[in-house]
Amino acid sequence: MIGSARSRYGSAVRRVVSVLVGVLLCASLAGCVRETAGAATSPEAPATEVPLPPRPRDIDIRGVDPCSLLTSTQRAELGLDAEPAYDVQVSPLFEGPEPACTVGGSGLREVAVGVALPYDGLGVDAFAASRVRADVTVIEVRGMPAVLAEPPEQLRLCSVVIDLGPGQAMNVQYRDGGGRPTVPQDDLCTGAIAVAGSAMDTLLSNN
Repeated sequence: MIGSARSRYGSAVRRVVSVLVGVLLCASLAGCVRETAGAATSPEAPATEVPLPPRPRDIDIRGVDPCSLLTSTQRAELGLDAEPAYDVQVSPLFEGPEPACTVGGSGLREVAVGVALPYDGLGVDAFAASRVRADVTVIEVRGMPAVLAEPPEQLRLCSVVIDLGPGQAMNVQYRDGGGRPTVPQDDLCTGAIAVAGSAMDTLLSNN
């Protein structure tokens, strides 16, 4: 029975992870967005850039393994107990390469987390009003400008995208893993912010 339950859980996590790997935010986000921070834009001329404060510094992420950004200790603290999985694809959202690491959690709630490092593309401007369908709020993560993106609630995910340099970003997605009960939207965003903070701690410690 235990082995069967683990097998079912592992299959569920793999199904969720397969959705997250590579394109962490898929084409279902394409369309209109309602920005909740920054300069207002008219429906006739949606913004093509995200209005962010200046970066205190640039961090070159080319060549960085996204799976290295969450240590085993950090994953345990975040309730992520599955083995990390690495993949890289060209992201239609960021319009450039997007190395990605995904990992699941099976604690009190089932979740799936993706940490990606898109580069040589749009960077955080992938979340401009003309490109995604989500509520986008400007925030800060470890001193770096970022956005919190909440898509339509039926997608059951929340994302944090951190501006690291021209065309470079950290894209963190925190998604409901398909268990019961479902994870509330506010908790998904709290989880995304926590994962983003931990990943940035590791990245900054090496730069």
